[in-house]
Amino acid sequence: MSWTAARARALDEIAGPDGVIVGAAVDHRDSLGVAMRKRGLPDPTPQQLTELKLRVAQALAPAATVVLLDAEHSAAQALAAGVLPGDTALVIPLEAQGYGDSGDLRLTSFLPGWTPAKAATLGASGCKLLLPYRPDLPDQRGPQAQTAQAAADACREAGIVLVLEPIVFARDGEELAPERYAELVVETARQLREVDPGILKLQYPGAGACGALDEACGPDTPWVLLGGGADQATLEGQIEEACAAGASGFVVGRTLWDGALVDDDDASRAYLRDTSGPYLERIGALARAHARPWRERVGPIPAPPADWYR
Repeated sequence: MSWTAARARALDEIAGPDGVIVGAAVDHRDSLGVAMRKRGLPDPTPQQLTELKLRVAQALAPAATVVLLDAEHSAAQALAAGVLPGDTALVIPLEAQGYGDSGDLRLTSFLPGWTPAKAATLGASGCKLLLPYRPDLPDQRGPQAQTAQAAADACREAGIVLVLEPIVFARDGEELAPERYAELVVETARQLREVDPGILKLQYPGAGACGALDEACGPDTPWVLLGGGADQATLEGQIEEACAAGASGFVVGRTLWDGALVDDDDASRAYLRDTSGPYLERIGALARAHARPWRERVGPIPAPPADWYR
């Protein structure tokens, strides 16, 4: 795998001084609208969406090593407003279709006009790519693997890290037994580590399967657990198991801030202050007690030659 000084620095920023990633995802787009409608809330205006995302990011950033924010509504706005502390990294998604219900998304497309180079210029340490993926379906996995490779190559050229988020989905009318689901998640990691993304952000494969998932990632590809909307108690158990198996942390979204989606800004702020922030601190401490720091996983980064800058 092509670990360079630039990529190592970017991942150091994402992980923090101890090499463990404590990530807060606020880059949701499609699914955020779905969640708000389920709560009976009106669709927000672009300005209201920006205000909501910045409110969430500001509450969570002090306890996070990295915050994920989207290019359309929140990344540059958060930096301009000083919402992210200087020691909290920024990761920005590349996909166009947002963070929707991945079972309805078969192929990933890039956000028009947005590139890893632009993300790096903005100050991001990495980009994220949401990638619905079925390792057992050649017609689906082939184009998706090519998309992932293009994103990984572009991030590498920009000197930042790709956080690749493959999502195993069930086809229409298909039911995946727990054992089959675990097999697919593990095989997905085994296949996609070959694109050299930097970080794999992976689904919980089920009880007892995290060891196989860690092995599938190989020695050169750190991985983190994604939240997947689990309730708080369930997520804590998943984080402990994943990190004990070798994960380098987690990136969590809705479980942190779903309760802040209310039609009262003061109540929203109170939930973020009293519930979201303390919960992120708690699961961050849990991860740090069990996780494998990313540099420990990949080993020494090759030093560049003396004339590397010529």
